[in-house]
Parts: sequence; C-alpha cells; structure tokens
Amino acid sequence: MGTGGRSSNLALAVLLVVPFFLACHRPDAAKGSGSSEPDSVLASIVDAQVVNRGQEIDQAGSRPTSPRLAPEDQVARPLSIREMGYNVGSPDAPIKILEISDFGCGVCRRFHEETYPDILRVYVDEGFVEWKYIPFVLGRFPNGLQAAIAGECAGKQDQFSPMQKRLFDEQPGWRNSDDPYAYFSRLAAEEELDVERFDSCVSGGWREDRVRANIRLAQQVGASGTPYFVIDGIAVPGAIGFDDFGALIDSGLLQRGITPPGR
Repeated sequence: MGTGGRSSNLALAVLLVVPFFLACHRPDAAKGSGSSEPDSVLASIVDAQVVNRGQEIDQAGSRPTSPRLAPEDQVARPLSIREMGYNVGSPDAPIKILEISDFGCGVCRRFHEETYPDILRVYVDEGFVEWKYIPFVLGRFPNGLQAAIAGECAGKQDQFSPMQKRLFDEQPGWRNSDDPYAYFSRLAAEEELDVERFDSCVSGGWREDRVRANIRLAQQVGASGTPYFVIDGIAVPGAIGFDDFGALIDSGLLQRGITPPGR
C-alpha cells in the first residue's frame, strides 16, 4: 500500500495533532493545506483559499485524485462547504465534525461499523455534535467512483444515509462487481428509492459535479488518505477509536463550558 503526502499547514503545528493510526491512502496524493478552525470558519477559509491552493497544486504538476477530475477542475469556482456533503445532527450543536471518506476504503467501513454508532448515540443524537460526511474518491478502489455517484444520486432523493450504510455493508460485493451500477440499482430498489429516477441520475451524470467538488475539497484540506476528519478544528488523518474521538469532543465541549456526556 502506498503512502500519500501529509498536510504541511503551519497552523496545525501549534494545535494538538492526533497521531496517525489507520487510513486508506492513494499513492500519488498531493499535499494540501490543513485547517485549524471550527467548521463555520473552515467553510470561509476553504471558500476564500481554494482557488489559490488549486493553482499551486496544478503548477506543482500533481495528478488529480480521480481520472474524472481534470487539472482545470482543480482551479474552478470557489467551493462552499456549507452546501456540500450530508449532515447528521442538530445544526445548533456546539461541535462540528467533518468526515472525508471513500466508500471503497476498508478502514472507513470498519470505522462506520465499530466506532461511528457509538459517536452517533452518545454525541450526535444528544445534540453535542453535528456530523458532515463528504463522499470522496481516492481513485484506488475498484468501482469507488461509481459508488460515490450512487451515494450522491441517493442523496438527491434525501436517502443518502440508507445508501451509505448499504454501500459500506456490501463493500466486497460491489467492489468485485463487473456491473456496479446494476448492483447499486438493486440496492436502491431494496431501500425503496425511486429506481427509475436513481438510474437516470447515475446514467445522466446528474451528480458528477458534486463528486468533483468533493474531491477538490478533500485536496484543499489535505486529505491524502481516508478516513480524514476535522474534529472541532483539529485535523485527524486516519481512523481512531471511540475513546480517542470522545476525548477530542469532550475537550471542545469543556472549552465552551459544557459538561460532556457520560461515555
């Protein structure tokens, strides 16, 4: 497994940087610029700086993360993180967490099977955390791009979460499929989506712009592997356990004078 570049943003040097544990990497990862700000401020930073950083990446001659992301797409219009991805939890929650993840990544799947349910139960459902999930394409997993498009097309029907779960649950099946879109169409039917609309979205490329935008965002925040998190302004590359995740969330709550929930 190849290793990718790491974010070199100096702003992160003065913050608590969680050790790198487990992550799926892409071999040709470009170095991005990390962020040390909360989600709301991270949004404005990305909106303001994405074009300049994209030009740096392009001038450095790094290859795009996905075959469908042409170099000119990296310097397209500024991104708005508020309009991207899929949120779970109260928008009034004090702690914001950004997750950048690839449906084809085995580490990401295990995180969502083993760790995320506890975070959801203890922190998200109780109003302490709002979670934003960004479907990313590392470009190294079979049918990974198609899976991201399938997730986005389910999201167009406000059914992203059920499809997200199925894509992780059935990862080995669709990764080894010779006809992934037929596989995803079956999942859409089983989750009671409008299958005709779903298939039209997939075949018509209705959501490919969102996938491209997700890839650009991941590059800008320095996500060279998945999963990649920004937890209350702290960049965390790789999967960490519930106790370590909870410690970071609890620290953010205490800084705001909020008593953390019992874990």
